[in-house]
Amino acid sequence: TSSPPETTDTTKPGSPATNYSRLPTEEKVVALTFDAAYDPAPLADIITALESAGARATFFLTGEFVRDFPAHTKKIIAGGYPLGNHSYSHPDFTESTDATVREELRTTAAAIEKVGGGDARPLFRAPFGALNDRVLRLVGSEGYVSVYWTIDTIDWKPERTTAQIKDAVLSKLTPGAIVLMHVGSKQTAQILPELLAEISARGYRFVDLREALPEAR
Repeated sequence: TSSPPETTDTTKPGSPATNYSRLPTEEKVVALTFDAAYDPAPLADIITALESAGARATFFLTGEFVRDFPAHTKKIIAGGYPLGNHSYSHPDFTESTDATVREELRTTAAAIEKVGGGDARPLFRAPFGALNDRVLRLVGSEGYVSVYWTIDTIDWKPERTTAQIKDAVLSKLTPGAIVLMHVGSKQTAQILPELLAEISARGYRFVDLREALPEAR
């Protein structure tokens, strides 16, 4: 889906975290975001493409990714890219207990800090994009805002082609768009240089979420 989920369950006290499905701007900027939960192999080509284009991006990591691939995580950190919390084991938070949600967030935050990634707050992306009001309140109480997306490339599917990924982005590109991609997508790594060039040619500037979101500055 490429639209923000409906929120439910308004019985819990406190204010829910803000949920961003696009950047709060009318400028021609775009936020590239990469979720990382498994295969790190395409990461080198992704970072090379970003560096060559001078493009900023944000990476949402699971704690398991940080645990299993510390060298790859440190490569992201060395590039100066902001890290966000994507849970520890990628469960559906809407089906998890409050205690589990908090533990997933805190364990991942500790793992990121341990490898030198600093404090991931306030950047959080829900596994599967699964959110409701209870989850948003829990996330908010832990110091996070929720980052959904404007454009879903669906690049995690093995059968997804580079042409489909490119078209998914360019056909929906608008000021303030947040683009969802995945570190584990070989197709994304392959098409990224061409995609970055086309986005730039349309007059867009690449921003990371620490620059773009008021709560993260």
